[in-house]
Amino acid sequence: MEYKTGFSSGKKVMLIVNPKAGRTTSKAKAESLKKTFARYGFLPELYMTEYAGHAAELAASAGEKYDIVVCVGGDGTLHEVVCGLLQSEKRPMLGYIPAGTTNDFAKSIKLQKMPELAVSTMAKGKIQTVDCGDFNGRTFVYVSSFGAFTKVSYGTPQDVKNVFGRSAYIFDGIQSAFEIRPYHARITTDDAVYEDDFIFGAVTNSLSVGGVINFPRDSVSLSDGKFEVLLIRSVENPEDLPDTIHACIDLNFDHENVILTQSSSVKIEFTEDTPFTLDGEYAGEVKEADIKIINPGYDLLIP
Repeated sequence: MEYKTGFSSGKKVMLIVNPKAGRTTSKAKAESLKKTFARYGFLPELYMTEYAGHAAELAASAGEKYDIVVCVGGDGTLHEVVCGLLQSEKRPMLGYIPAGTTNDFAKSIKLQKMPELAVSTMAKGKIQTVDCGDFNGRTFVYVSSFGAFTKVSYGTPQDVKNVFGRSAYIFDGIQSAFEIRPYHARITTDDAVYEDDFIFGAVTNSLSVGGVINFPRDSVSLSDGKFEVLLIRSVENPEDLPDTIHACIDLNFDHENVILTQSSSVKIEFTEDTPFTLDGEYAGEVKEADIKIINPGYDLLIP
């Protein structure tokens, strides 16, 4: 095999691998991945994360020492790495090899999961500057959400995800469907104010939410300084709920209970403390959320 090393030659890489993400991140496979980077002309150094927050600490320390930080893990690992990168005045480029269970963000931009293909893609040096978000002073990569099914992503144990993969989310999602409840909120965007009872809300910079709801590719940009804001109103008759959810899945955003808009900032005021997730991880309960776009965000190596 011929390895092209134009862009990659001499580039210093911090390779951050989460060994608990999925089934493809063992120490042996991480060492093999390191050798693959070296074959393409990169100068890689391998770091295996050891605890929650470790990936963020590593990425924050990259600064002047590395040209590229490569994250190998799921959406949670990516979240940590981006949070770390944004702490640096000099931000290395970001490479991402998805190794988690859902990998929503990676699917949005069609990133390669196969190590050899992923490294060969990075060696081409194609870069896109990608927006991210600020949620009450906390960074998120692609989605902040509340309501229906958000508990599934952070409530499903990691070992169960690793064994059953996407099926683990489906099983927990079925159980969660019986726990759907409305949250009364006043939601202010750039152009409008919505006040109602909502069963789900997502402020996102992605083409996919939960691997189930997909936005039209021709109307979403990850670098335009705008979030996609998806809101699902509560229904009076429970029998109408499946129709509302299917409207989102089928991209029927003209449904009377579905709101899809764009905004550079979103303010959400609840009547009670409400649980949120950031990039699929539990973010605590809030009564008020101020969400702002970070534009420009970070430079991502893309296919």
